[in-house]
Amino acid sequence: MVHKLRHFTSVFFAGCCLLISTAGVAQKIYTTNDSVRIYELLDKADEADNSGNLDESVKYANEALAMSRTVKMMRGEGFALLKLADLKLKKEGTENIVDLFNAPLKIGEHLKDSFLIGLTHHQKGQMYLNSANYNEADDWFEHALNYYRPDKEAHYRALVFNERGYMFDRQGEYAKAVDMYLQAIRFFEKENNEKEIANTLGNIGVSNFRMGNKEEAITMFKKSAALREKLGDAKGLAATYGNLVTAYSGISLDSSFRYQEKAIANAQKTGVKNNLAQAYANAATLLTRMKKYKEAEEYLQKAIQLYKEVGDRLKVGNQYIGLANLQQLLNDSAKAEEYFKEAEAIASSQKNKLLFQSLYQAKSNFYNARNNYKLSYDYYKQYYNYRDSIVNEKNTATMAELQTKYETEKKDNEIARLSTEQKIKQLEIEKQKAVIAGNRQLAEKKETQIQLLQQQQLLRDAQLKQQKEDLDKQVLLNKTNEQQLLLSVQELQIAENEKKIRMRQLDKERLLRNGIIGAAVLILLVGGLLFNRYQLRKKIEEQQALLEVRNKISKDLHDDIGSTLTSIHILSNVSEEAIEHNPQQAKAMIHDIAMQSKTIQQNMSDIVWAIRPDNGKIENLSARMREYIGQTLEPNQVKTTFTVNEAILGTTLTMEFRKELLLIYKEAINNIVKHSGATGVTIELEGTTHQLEMRITDNGRWKEKLKSSGTGTYSMKQRAEVLGGSLAITGSDTGTEVKLTVPLP
Repeated sequence: MVHKLRHFTSVFFAGCCLLISTAGVAQKIYTTNDSVRIYELLDKADEADNSGNLDESVKYANEALAMSRTVKMMRGEGFALLKLADLKLKKEGTENIVDLFNAPLKIGEHLKDSFLIGLTHHQKGQMYLNSANYNEADDWFEHALNYYRPDKEAHYRALVFNERGYMFDRQGEYAKAVDMYLQAIRFFEKENNEKEIANTLGNIGVSNFRMGNKEEAITMFKKSAALREKLGDAKGLAATYGNLVTAYSGISLDSSFRYQEKAIANAQKTGVKNNLAQAYANAATLLTRMKKYKEAEEYLQKAIQLYKEVGDRLKVGNQYIGLANLQQLLNDSAKAEEYFKEAEAIASSQKNKLLFQSLYQAKSNFYNARNNYKLSYDYYKQYYNYRDSIVNEKNTATMAELQTKYETEKKDNEIARLSTEQKIKQLEIEKQKAVIAGNRQLAEKKETQIQLLQQQQLLRDAQLKQQKEDLDKQVLLNKTNEQQLLLSVQELQIAENEKKIRMRQLDKERLLRNGIIGAAVLILLVGGLLFNRYQLRKKIEEQQALLEVRNKISKDLHDDIGSTLTSIHILSNVSEEAIEHNPQQAKAMIHDIAMQSKTIQQNMSDIVWAIRPDNGKIENLSARMREYIGQTLEPNQVKTTFTVNEAILGTTLTMEFRKELLLIYKEAINNIVKHSGATGVTIELEGTTHQLEMRITDNGRWKEKLKSSGTGTYSMKQRAEVLGGSLAITGSDTGTEVKLTVPLP
């Protein structure tokens, strides 16, 4: 997910604060040194906050609060309270925080300090923004703008525009978001605030990315990164490079990983372990997509170590699930199960349903990939149970909150209605008295007040009606979720049936291999199983074809290599006996053994070459033919010309086809070397999309070759017939031509 950079400083710089009036304070006992010390503490709180050390920031803010109260510096107290509210928001979320803004707001109103009031409204808007209450957030941001003075607090007005831009971005109104960011950046450019310019450029990049303008987004991110490099802003650079990682992930994984390495380097500079751990986890995700599983595993181990150091056990649990998934890709099921156990132990100790949900989903996929359908289905059910439980809890809590709010507002509205009716009656009486007295102006004023009260009541009624509609919607949503739960149960039942059917199919496969009751079981499957039956049949056909290939290879090995090995064995025994009595005969036999061993090696090499799937094209076959020329013709000083029609180089041949074709070719070349005495050979491969033609022409002695190659010629013709083609050998006193014509498979 693209990182959203947000900035908020709850404390004005100490020097600026000293220049603002403290009018309205009943008693001032603090000195200039006191105020300087208080603002120094608040600055330290900001620094600790920015570095990710929230506990240390809370400590400094509490010290500033205590000192402010001791020396009765109300303004310092207000800023300290705001800082503590901001930190509580970051640590605990928006729950039970709204009341924390009351005290600083009262201090600001008491001091008539527009900046403190504006800052309080600003942070309150931020609180509602974090809880996705966008209407309330926008109202408070508007209040902040009204209190921030354009001449003195332009910087904070720009920050509000940034906040509103972020708010629109979260609502999917990206064009409005960009407009807000542009208004903010104009302020920052006037004050030459490069850090905030960099931040806002990053925000503009985020909105452009979400609109699908990836090129513009990348441009904005790079501009932001350039400014942050100049400023040495390691924390901002880590986030900006993280944005570039996401932007490039669908374009170039290599570029994405390059920026991820930069993000890691800058996260290391900040020293914030949480950020660095997340950077390592992101790098692992990228490396997994790049299929660099070992490197991904190393990064995940680093992330786990850091999360352990900061005590974030839930993150540790999630990373263990990631490690287990990696082990699945590395085919190490034992390690995968170990990491699943680690994750499950953490989920149990934390009683975290979300972690359980992720764990059981991963385990279901893991066992499904290993054809353990029973375990896969069991974990699949547990995953659904946790998912539905989490959704139902959330919906129930939301409905209870809406119900409470509605009932409260309903009572308040009734009280307000009674009060309004009484006020309207009183105003009607006063209006009548004014009419009788002839005071038209007063009568009109009373009428205006009556209409205003009526409109206010109508507005309250409309708000109450809206709350009732929201409550009804939530009730409807809960009913829908219940229906979805029923559907989920049905889906589980269907899934269970599918698993059972799949198990039956596996049983059928075993029965078919044993030749027992294949056809009888297949007839029982109807309707929705027809497609699965088709898949099963195709799989059996593929296995049969593979078996036939294996049998053929086995036959070749037995007939050719087996007989040769037998001959070598006999020659070895005879030569052993002849060494002492007839050394010449033994020497000849050992030579025969060497030649036959070489023949076996070549035949084995041909078989291995033929069965490799990456040798399927004519281009690979022609390379093998050229290689054989280098082993046979060239050592015998035979000038050779080898040509292949380029149009057929990409044609794919079956394993059997290319093996038989290669053996025909080798037999023809062997005949030339052994019997023809040729000094020149021309080899040509031509063809179309349906037919292949091979011509081998030499200038050797035709009659000598014909006398000596009867068995070889017969073998060549047999192989040509196996391929469905024909072999023609023609010759004269000037040479011989072997022409093979075969249809392409």
